[in-house]
Amino acid sequence: MKKRLLPLGIKNRIKTELPALVGLEAIGKPWFNESHRSDLLAIGLVSQVLALEGSYIHVIAGELISLLQFDELKIDEIRPLVLDISAWLQVQPNGHVDAAIATLLESQRRRRS
Repeated sequence: MKKRLLPLGIKNRIKTELPALVGLEAIGKPWFNESHRSDLLAIGLVSQVLALEGSYIHVIAGELISLLQFDELKIDEIRPLVLDISAWLQVQPNGHVDAAIATLLESQRRRRS
């Protein structure tokens, strides 16, 4: 199957931004589930791969990943991280985001093997 990338600078917010924002809004609600946690974790992992080590986004992506390991999530701590990461991801070239996702998927496949 051939991958189709959006033109550079154009993001599909339904795929890249909306799941994380829905996950963010679900925190503390009875309908919060592991799928929401996974959507939040995904933006943290992609950002950590994509951002320069030691940069602001790299650091807050690590913080987000750490905070998501707790059973009880604190929305006041997570919200600013998710919003900053989401805004940053929207201005990254599509090819770079796609490469970061591919890197994560490949590392996951290797761990399973």
